Amino acid sequence: MTWHRIQLARCLAWFFFIASSSVPSAHALEPGQSNPPALNEKELFPYKPKGRGTATGQVFLSSPSGKALTQAGVPVYLIPTVPYTRHWFDRNVRANACSSKGEASSMEPPDPPVPFADCLRTVLTQLLTEKRLAPYLRTTRANPTGHFWFTKVPAGRYYIVSLLEGSSGAHQDERAIGIAWSTMDLDVGEKAANLVVTDCRNGFC
Repeated sequence: MTWHRIQLARCLAWFFFIASSSVPSAHALEPGQSNPPALNEKELFPYKPKGRGTATGQVFLSSPSGKALTQAGVPVYLIPTVPYTRHWFDRNVRANACSSKGEASSMEPPDPPVPFADCLRTVLTQLLTEKRLAPYLRTTRANPTGHFWFTKVPAGRYYIVSLLEGSSGAHQDERAIGIAWSTMDLDVGEKAANLVVTDCRNGFC
């Protein structure tokens, strides 16, 4: 009788050991999946030196009428594609976080809406103010027709991003605001031309 009790106690102890060691590890994976990846500067080192590539194109927003809206002097950013910037891009730009209304909880009052323009500025500022990333970013400005040029670009994968805010004119098209974007894979010494950087409406992307 005593031997059976010892065997039963051992089985129960082994069962609880397995359960206690496996459950926490399953839950530990969930938070990590939603956390942004850490910025690893080693992944950015190839993007710091001057390269031999060039990139030219046009940045614009598409109006409801299908017109291409440009903005003279608007900054255009060339952002290396690494896990840190990819997470920011997929979450804020590709998913268009500022246009997401979300679902308000029935138990809590909804937060006051953030103006669309302010939301877009915040999204871009989150990335541009990261001091460790700054040495690897490249910036140029568009001319009155929205055309831009990057020179001495090292080979790699990039996001091209620009925030256009239009003007204060009375016409709806003139007040357009949005983030125009595109992606680019650049080989050593490649001259990428006629790049389309836009908000991907009306079939432009």
